[in-house]
Amino acid sequence: MVSLSKLRKRSGLVIGGIGIAMLAFLLGDLLNSGNSLFSGTSTTIGKVNGQVIDYRDFELKAKMLDRISNSSQDPNSLRDNLWDEKVSEIIYFEQYDKLGINISSEELAGLTFGYNSELMSPTAKQFFGTSVNDISSQELASIIKQINENDPQRWLYFESIIRKERLFNKYLNLIKSGLNTSKSDIDIHFSEQSKKITGKYIYKPFDMSIEVSESEIKSYYNENRETYKQDEQREISIAIFDIIPTESDKNMIKNRLTDLIEDKKVFNVNNNNDIIPGFKSTKNVKLFVDKYSDKTFDSTYYAKGQLSPLIEEIMRSEKIGFVYGPYEENGSYKLARLNDIKSDSIQVAMIEMEIQPSEETSNEVYVNASEVALSKDFQSFELNAEKKNIAITSVDVKKNDKEISVLGPSRNLVFWAFNEKTSLNSIKLDDQNSRIVVSMLTNIVDNEYKTLDDVKQEIELEVKKTKSSRKLIAEFEDSLKVYSEFEILAEKMNLSIENTSFLNFSNNSIPTGFEPKVVGAFYGVEKNLASNPVVGESGVYLIFVDSVEINNIEKNYNSIRKQLDPQFQLRANYELNSALLDLADIDDDRSKFY
Repeated sequence: MVSLSKLRKRSGLVIGGIGIAMLAFLLGDLLNSGNSLFSGTSTTIGKVNGQVIDYRDFELKAKMLDRISNSSQDPNSLRDNLWDEKVSEIIYFEQYDKLGINISSEELAGLTFGYNSELMSPTAKQFFGTSVNDISSQELASIIKQINENDPQRWLYFESIIRKERLFNKYLNLIKSGLNTSKSDIDIHFSEQSKKITGKYIYKPFDMSIEVSESEIKSYYNENRETYKQDEQREISIAIFDIIPTESDKNMIKNRLTDLIEDKKVFNVNNNNDIIPGFKSTKNVKLFVDKYSDKTFDSTYYAKGQLSPLIEEIMRSEKIGFVYGPYEENGSYKLARLNDIKSDSIQVAMIEMEIQPSEETSNEVYVNASEVALSKDFQSFELNAEKKNIAITSVDVKKNDKEISVLGPSRNLVFWAFNEKTSLNSIKLDDQNSRIVVSMLTNIVDNEYKTLDDVKQEIELEVKKTKSSRKLIAEFEDSLKVYSEFEILAEKMNLSIENTSFLNFSNNSIPTGFEPKVVGAFYGVEKNLASNPVVGESGVYLIFVDSVEINNIEKNYNSIRKQLDPQFQLRANYELNSALLDLADIDDDRSKFY
């Protein structure tokens, strides 16, 4: 019998099996937005093709996912995936509506209940934890009744998964059915794969020393501006003050442990001497350890070889009551007392004190960090940090980033950097227990495009390549007018000839390196003829085809179509979502809420 408690566990497994991203997409219309909870404040965290994604609705869905998955997902990852799939949900349902793709109640029932044998959805089988043949209609009806009565939202969630899974598969299969290999595709593929080209080439690299003007650089930037689109980002300069124990702190801990070993004489209220037992002589070792150690008394008896190598040998060679230490191990100073011996096993009482910075050390670090946090601009920030012998690291962050490379999880810092009230040169001091982080906002990038100054060096290289290629093309063309023999032309231009061959068109490399345009040019030149100059990745080429070997196998259209059709259709699996996202109008304002 399938129990309700097992179904609750399996619904979490369904999330893992489908993937949290797909699940969030499938969950989409399970909940509706509520009434305003934020009077006078926008609760819109984004828009997709004009459709609003509301914060309250989004959070309800996130919390439902968290409950159903038994809190097995990281909250940030869960919300990131939910956002991605909420966007996809809106985009896909627009397509479903346009194409009239739907699912009938009878079809949904078959997928959910499996009364029609193999029609039952694999997700339903996973949810119920059974195969179609293992469950009777009466048992299934009983299970569904239990869920509806005890946890109706879980049933709605499950049914929503099945519905949307089916709609998506219908749409995907429809797209795939339109991706078929044409006769032209087959002819091109056969021609490319059945030829073996043997040839040679000469080559002149780009002259990167050629001079370019400011106007040429600016012109290139204007013509290719779309290449330099960028996301909104912030530059944060970070100084990290690690709070670590000093030698004085370490000695203080060692001295505290040392003072515990021997007995102490103290005056009592009657001015008489009292003896306070030390670790070595105490009769109640457990009480002594529990009072002074970071860890409670361990009564384990250790066989030979089970103790730390630092004390194994010495503990087994001493008598009961012997105390060793203080010694350092695993970030703590320790005292070890041989407490008891039973046959070949021994009991060792341990007093441990973690090596931590003192309050004085922590305060000193905080003062140093606070002085740096008084900086008014980056120049003073850098100077003040240098005086404290602290390096500054500058990082670029985007508005939805959750981590910063030098800090780890840092959503609060990113949130601060993108806050409208955080201006240039603002300072944030963050006490993170083992370190103090001082951050300055040192650059704000709100422009849609990178500035010319940002990409000037990159553009200069491209302009040099373009300018040099024109010059090299002219050189090759002038030589072609004079010399018809390829070898003579190469000799007169003082260029060496490189030989190459291609087993098929898919080979994109030649001895010079990765040159797909040059490889393609070999397949476009007739035998015993030289090409026009070809601009490659690293220079300008002149190629010559010596021979073309044709594979005389029969062109079997059906066989080639069976080979190519799956390749075309497979593209739908990983290109469909990207294509729809490129066409969508998406406003993402999550950074204002998370």
